[in-house]
Amino acid sequence: MTTQSFHPLFSKNISPNKQGFWQSRSFVLVVIGCLLWLVGMINLSSATLSISPSLVWQQLAHWGIAFGISLTLVLIPLSHLRDYAYYYVALTLLTLALVLLIGDSSGGSQRWLGLGGLRFQPSEMAKLTAALLGARFLSDRKDITTHTLSSLAPLFTGTFLLFFLIFKQPDLGTSGILILIVASQLICVRMEKKSLLIGQVICLSALLSSWFFVLKDYQKQRIESLIFPDVDPIGSSYNALQSLIAVGSGGSWGKGFLGSTQSHFQFLPSRHTDFAFSVFAEEHGFWQTLALLMLIGLFLLVCLEIAKHAKGVFATFLALGITAALFLDFAINIAMVIGLFPVVGVPIPFFSYGGSSALKTMLACGLLIKIDLSKKLI
Repeated sequence: MTTQSFHPLFSKNISPNKQGFWQSRSFVLVVIGCLLWLVGMINLSSATLSISPSLVWQQLAHWGIAFGISLTLVLIPLSHLRDYAYYYVALTLLTLALVLLIGDSSGGSQRWLGLGGLRFQPSEMAKLTAALLGARFLSDRKDITTHTLSSLAPLFTGTFLLFFLIFKQPDLGTSGILILIVASQLICVRMEKKSLLIGQVICLSALLSSWFFVLKDYQKQRIESLIFPDVDPIGSSYNALQSLIAVGSGGSWGKGFLGSTQSHFQFLPSRHTDFAFSVFAEEHGFWQTLALLMLIGLFLLVCLEIAKHAKGVFATFLALGITAALFLDFAINIAMVIGLFPVVGVPIPFFSYGGSSALKTMLACGLLIKIDLSKKLI
């Protein structure tokens, strides 16, 4: 490994982990993850009370299926994931293309593939695919001392294809997360100053021009409602305002379990999916919500520690990308429900209802555990 081409945080060769599972970071990750899962399921039982109590049992089934798939996939050696990474990318691109051709629509978006009685959202898996793509590409070029835009062009191309297919669904939130996942991996490589400057100019120009030529009217309205929430309180600002009412009405100690009036009187939209965190904040109040945020922060810190101590360049970048994916899901969803980010429909791990989100979260945790316990340089 050429340490000069990477950020100092990841520049040391870490000796193989000789500790067992019970003394490892993986054990801490499992304990915290189980706590978050338990709190999330209890919260979901309250959020779905006014919708259908059977959704809780359906979500338990989702988690069971996700656990079975994850248990099977994490048995695959990391070297296999590295060697066949581009095949997984191609498979993800194929499923995303199928979504646009024959996918199921809901709420104005076409994001799901029907599999019998089940629905699968490939864009959730694309977050892990983006992490896998970046890890394989950068590990293949670990001997490059300083990267340029031209040397990273194939990575940008693959990431853009993933971005484009998801953006067309349309799903602005998830497509943007893919860009940020790869960007988080690129932070840890050395870039030529000229290329870095040009890249920043390109990104800024793309953001500015997207407002005029790319974003749809409803997407612009969501951004505008973030700045001026009172302009359209029963239209584009409705979801965000109802979420803020729910969070604020929780006060210091909350209304108690099953006491969410915003949820049970059906003012709060998507209370079991995108706004599940709002239900928790209303029922448990500021101090318990703060404790939950600290638990989430500890969970992400353990994920980052696993990335820091991963063995090998591929394992390091894969763990870093997975950690970024989990962090972005938590951060964007929480910022969204408290009015610091536009409503973009990003689920929060462990809390939001949905089989695809559960599978992505379970796979992410399983891969991090596998990376942590690996004794080989990959």
